[in-house]
Amino acid sequence: MDSYDDYPAGEPIPEPAAMHGELIRFLTDNRDMRKTARSALKQGLWAGGGAMAGGLVMGPIGGLVGGITGSLVGFFKADDYDGVVLQLSKLNQHQRQFLLANVGQVLVAAGATTQQFATTENFRNALHSYAQQDSIRDGMWQACLNAMKS
Repeated sequence: MDSYDDYPAGEPIPEPAAMHGELIRFLTDNRDMRKTARSALKQGLWAGGGAMAGGLVMGPIGGLVGGITGSLVGFFKADDYDGVVLQLSKLNQHQRQFLLANVGQVLVAAGATTQQFATTENFRNALHSYAQQDSIRDGMWQACLNAMKS
């Protein structure tokens, strides 16, 4: 496998498929990351607004009808989108390497060692350990966004 210049400390990049899979599992399983990734705010506002308006006008039944109506309006008004995790699953090989290099840089800047990238299990543990910090989560999401642009 070719080495990628941006990887921390000039180390060779671990097998991208395994690390990419682990990152996708992490983004899927981690509550904070899922919360950050939610791109359905617009739909939620429509649904909630409809439920509130319906409830104010007609009580509990109005809330139900308003919520359903608001959800439908939100669905039709929302842009067609895939969730972040699905988008990251579709990255090509170059984008995956770019993503892993950038996530590695974020983790190394936070104090991780290149030894923590040696195996998938170590990588998983580093993700869970360092992602407790808001700045690290923000850095990892920025790396994800940059990878989708590359």
